[in-house]
Amino acid sequence: MRKHLSGQHDQGFALLEIIVAMVIMAIVGLLAWRGMDAMIRGREVIEQRANENYSYVQLIRQFDRDCQEIISSNELNTASGFSSASVSNSLPSVAVGTKNIWWLRHYRADAQDAWLLVGYGLGPSGLKRWTSQPIMRRTLALALWGSILQEPDLLSNDLLVSWQVPNVVRQSFAVQTSALSGGGASGISTSSTGASPSNTAAANGISSTSNAIASTNLILITPAQQGVVMQWWLKDIALPITRSCLMEGAL
Repeated sequence: MRKHLSGQHDQGFALLEIIVAMVIMAIVGLLAWRGMDAMIRGREVIEQRANENYSYVQLIRQFDRDCQEIISSNELNTASGFSSASVSNSLPSVAVGTKNIWWLRHYRADAQDAWLLVGYGLGPSGLKRWTSQPIMRRTLALALWGSILQEPDLLSNDLLVSWQVPNVVRQSFAVQTSALSGGGASGISTSSTGASPSNTAAANGISSTSNAIASTNLILITPAQQGVVMQWWLKDIALPITRSCLMEGAL
């Protein structure tokens, strides 16, 4: 016959206690998972924003470099044999279309001076920067430039996409010339890939008349071009990125 010593009892957990403990552990695990998920999502958003900001900085730096190395119309005319006094035959330093803007720039390839065609345009996948292969021969560079002057919105298969910025949803550009309008202001010929906000156009002094001129695919701009104002609108951001490019010593 089994005997139990006094003071000794069976030890263990009741089923209800186990269920309560499991529920508490599940709640704690769920809260921990949600907190970890929020941290991971926050980190992903921060990294995405950082990458986007880096791409914008690269866009500005690349445009500034392209602007600094632009080949002036005087240099183009000298290379092509045109007289600077011959306005009808002079080559502009910038070619503009309804969608794209182009120019030739200096480039250093294999320790040799070369020419490089660069262009900025907007497509379904965002802003793109096109370039040609480095051109070592002057005659080839001038021939390519002549074809771009004729069809600035026509892309050749020989052009390369050096990089693109998907979050740019609109681009506009204005070419400033040294011509004086009736009001005494410098003449402006402009072209745009999309209708910019009216307040932005007014702030830059771009009238409806100059927009009408741009819609005719004005390419050969005389007298001398003095500068370019570029604007890029980002997705869900009202104010654009604006950069100015001065040419031929213009102030």
